[in-house]
Amino acid sequence: MTSQKNRASAIRARKDKTARARSIVTGATPTSRKGAVVGAPARTRAPQGAEQPTPWLADKRTGFLVSAFGGSSALAGILGVSRSQPGKWSKGEEAPSPESARLLLDLDHVMARAALIWPISVAQEWMVGSNSYLEGARPVDVLKTRGSTEVIEALDSAMAGSFS
Repeated sequence: MTSQKNRASAIRARKDKTARARSIVTGATPTSRKGAVVGAPARTRAPQGAEQPTPWLADKRTGFLVSAFGGSSALAGILGVSRSQPGKWSKGEEAPSPESARLLLDLDHVMARAALIWPISVAQEWMVGSNSYLEGARPVDVLKTRGSTEVIEALDSAMAGSFS
């Protein structure tokens, strides 16, 4: 009985090896008799209704920003989304849209950099206050319209000592 199992196992291994070699030559993906891709990791299914975690940690970044700006409503106002969205993102129930994700990442980056200079409460005030380096514009508005580059330059200027 054991020799039959070993022989069957050896035959399967040879077939898998042949299928892999054939796939290299033809570019086709080798599959088993059941239709599964040979050598592919088993798929795991997320619980029904649960979003897959984002690789850039949207939940953690959103949580930091909700805390920094004093709540989901305040962050939603800055991002221009529904008041419920940041809460759903921080719980991992939904993922931000591509535009909201870009803004969320930029805002997280800028706030983290500002926290190197000031306490979070001061950094938050700096983000929503008028800034002379940005010609009177609010850093949060510049971030939304032109991206993070100019805002980071304003932070670098503040860090160098020419506070705005």
